[in-house]
Amino acid sequence: MKWLKLIILVIIALLLVSQLDNPVLTHLTDKNWLVRYINQNGLTGDIVIFISSIVFLAISGPKQMIALMLGYLYHICIGVGLALSACIIAAALNYMVARFLLGGILFQRFPNRMATFNTFASRKPFFKILLLRLFPIGNNVVTNVLSGSVRVPLVPFFTASILGYVPQTVIFALMGAGIHSSSNNMIYLSITLAVFSTILTGFIYRDHIKSRVEQLNMEEAL
Repeated sequence: MKWLKLIILVIIALLLVSQLDNPVLTHLTDKNWLVRYINQNGLTGDIVIFISSIVFLAISGPKQMIALMLGYLYHICIGVGLALSACIIAAALNYMVARFLLGGILFQRFPNRMATFNTFASRKPFFKILLLRLFPIGNNVVTNVLSGSVRVPLVPFFTASILGYVPQTVIFALMGAGIHSSSNNMIYLSITLAVFSTILTGFIYRDHIKSRVEQLNMEEAL
């Protein structure tokens, strides 16, 4: 069984590495190149760009860049839908690989860190994953892999991920659509939403830390 897991892990790694030479993945941040690619390849080009976006996210590429590019290419509604779908599929890939292939390895290699995250995510997993998704600074792949490794339940993981991805996906897709249409109003709106989202996330994070401190004080008093 261990050999089978290792073989599957190597195959997945080779598939990801093989995509590094993909010209779309190389030019995924070049909006002009992508526009020409779509014009030349039509629906096939759209599909390749979507798959490349998933690979980009699965290897720790920033979701904000994907939302910006897809918003630019497909405008706000379709761009948000595609970016959100790419984020969820990439998260699912990371989660499943970690759950079925990497969990045991990571627990052996990093027992303290894995135990810490397990303790963190075991209580109210929906809220904890949502908090990590909403926070502007963070590595989504790390969250995905750790969640899969400690077996965070599927329903809270994916529902919290979807809700948590929405704000920044909308913000950056809106900005991309505004750049494409030369709409200053859309760009200003995306900036305003970004500031509001950051402030709101800061309040949520502060309240979370406060509640943890109060809980620790209560436990010590007992």
